Amino acid sequence: MFQMAKVWVDPNDRIDSVEIRYTWSPIGTAADFSNAKDEAEVMQVVSGTHPRVRQAIIEIPRYLDGKPNYLLHYHFGGGGEHHEGFTQIYTEEIVSNEVEYLDHEGQITEVRVLWSVGGWAAPNWTQAHLEGLPLQVPANAPGHDIEGEGLADEAIYELVQTVPLPRRFVGRVWGPRGATVEYCFQLLRSNTPIEGDEFVRWDNNQGKNFSIVLG
Repeated sequence: MFQMAKVWVDPNDRIDSVEIRYTWSPIGTAADFSNAKDEAEVMQVVSGTHPRVRQAIIEIPRYLDGKPNYLLHYHFGGGGEHHEGFTQIYTEEIVSNEVEYLDHEGQITEVRVLWSVGGWAAPNWTQAHLEGLPLQVPANAPGHDIEGEGLADEAIYELVQTVPLPRRFVGRVWGPRGATVEYCFQLLRSNTPIEGDEFVRWDNNQGKNFSIVLG
């Protein structure tokens, strides 16, 4: 699963409360809000906004039926003028793109991606995997994060050294097609044979972060 923020702006000052109801479906299929197939979150007022802006953090899958692309459907209601019903249904295509970190010096054994779509209200983690790492681990093995992508303890120093430079660490980020994802990298060097040789560093593009428009 991953988190994403959704926003509602009150059309007038008579709105008591608003909730977002959402569900998802494979590409090419319609929304189904029946039989408890949807999720709901109460939207919280953002302090100091006028007209009032409300925000909710929703949690949706990274993969649906094994595929990283699918449809997200949502609508708003539950308060004020919408007490008797909901707005129209909005549909977005959720897509994923790869992001990469290239290690030219051979110091890194593990890379994690910290990312968020449409601002930093709902940050997420992806464990990047090292291309060419000679380690075959079943997807359901202990320690393997299927949705997080990589294997957190795959940073076995000796095996990492067998991968030629530059080493390409790859992770995925998700969100609506056309949305901007900001991200940065947490870089780790671990399990080295030299005491005190380990570290945790960040690459955030000199404080500007990296970004990608999902397509």
